[in-house]
Amino acid sequence: MYESNNKKVEKIVRLIQSHACIIEGKKISLDDLPLLCQDLNDSDKKEIVEIVQSIDDELFHLYGDRQYLDNQIQPLESVKEKLARLV
Repeated sequence: MYESNNKKVEKIVRLIQSHACIIEGKKISLDDLPLLCQDLNDSDKKEIVEIVQSIDDELFHLYGDRQYLDNQIQPLESVKEKLARLV
């Protein structure tokens, strides 16, 4: 769980982490974020930008890993099919 000294930032991170989950008795989604972000001050925005950037960086690395693994798996698919026909 992400912790911050800033409770507004912490609440937004919780919303992001629990996309479309029930929190505090109501269903929330990422669609709620623009409204919640309206009253953020500049220091809040900076922290949120850093969090989003780190998520983006992680997704970029995961996508690269996925592409590498897909390229490794593709040649094995034809071998798998040939083995299935033999068995």
